[in-house]
Amino acid sequence: MKYNVVVVGGGPAGLGAAVEAKKNGAKDILIIERDRELGGILNQCIHNGFGLHEFKEELTGPEYAHRFIEMVKEENIDYMLNTMVLNINEDKTIEALGEYGLINIEADAIVFSNGM
Repeated sequence: MKYNVVVVGGGPAGLGAAVEAKKNGAKDILIIERDRELGGILNQCIHNGFGLHEFKEELTGPEYAHRFIEMVKEENIDYMLNTMVLNINEDKTIEALGEYGLINIEADAIVFSNGM
């Protein structure tokens, strides 16, 4: 598999990075997320206060994450869930293990957005 941009982490920063990469001309983008769903920690933040800058309205964490997930889907950005990055080589080859077994992914650029 070959991608222009691979984003490691499907939380808010990773989703935003993938969408912005697409808007700025990257054609083939992949998000790798180790959890079973996109959204990261936002899925647990049920309080209001998200979205004021980006969407000009107050949203809960899950609502905010959902907006970005929908943008990822609208832009036809690929993503892999339940997938963990095991190694990244100097030539930007990523070794990952997930639902498709052990896979190698080639990338032109890698964005690390895997939280803490």
